[in-house]
Amino acid sequence: MTEIIAIGNQKGGVGKTTLTINLGAALADHGERVLLIDLDPQGHLTEGVGMQEIYLHAQQTLYNGLVGAKGAGTINDLIQRHPTENFAVIPASYELMLAEQSLYMARNREHKLKALLTQLTDEFDWVLIDCPPVLGNLTDNALNAARQIIIPIQAEATSVRALELLFDQIESVERGLNIHVRVLAVVPNLVLDSAMAKRILADLRQSIPALTPFELRKRVMLQEAWSRGCSIFTYAAKSHAEERTKRELIDVYRQLAEFVIDRTREGESHE
Repeated sequence: MTEIIAIGNQKGGVGKTTLTINLGAALADHGERVLLIDLDPQGHLTEGVGMQEIYLHAQQTLYNGLVGAKGAGTINDLIQRHPTENFAVIPASYELMLAEQSLYMARNREHKLKALLTQLTDEFDWVLIDCPPVLGNLTDNALNAARQIIIPIQAEATSVRALELLFDQIESVERGLNIHVRVLAVVPNLVLDSAMAKRILADLRQSIPALTPFELRKRVMLQEAWSRGCSIFTYAAKSHAEERTKRELIDVYRQLAEFVIDRTREGESHE
């Protein structure tokens, strides 16, 4: 069975794309077969895995697949094998900028991605969807296709408010489509070592059962890996100090992968 997970938060700057790439790499490191989908018109995941040329020049695009354009092909035409990572990617294209408007007038607009993903065989164990930082038709499509979500947040007051708005959106999608979307994990990300961050995390742990028992610290190396088009798992450290930081980051992403696997299995056992 292929597990499909949306990774989203309408608040920008929470490290959503970096988390998607490195969680995908951690699952692949665990022996899982992983597909990443860049559903963000800005194409940050596509850039972060070194596929900028595809974003600008692809003939077969996710946009065409979603809107049913003539000659769109199948989902297999969209899948790109990464040359150095053990995951595959469906990159974004600049045309996705038009998707919100195009989907607004389409029939069954919330079901387009779900229908596209039904074309997948059992080739992948996990599909991770990097959602755009906006509550709109693309995010609704991701929620409907996945029925489970991972939410990265920062330990700051604005992130807490954004989380409340996202929960409201999830409830709206559930009512409108008569589905259930499970919050698989809320992940404190880019966490700073400050008294305010510790206080907010303590409050969140009291109110959000899905909050992970660990957090992902803010590390410059993650941004450096993104800029090189790779995950932290394949990032080439330049010094012994960098190698120590790399091992620390790999360990916490492995921990996140195991948490997600366990939570998913736990959900299956209650169905």
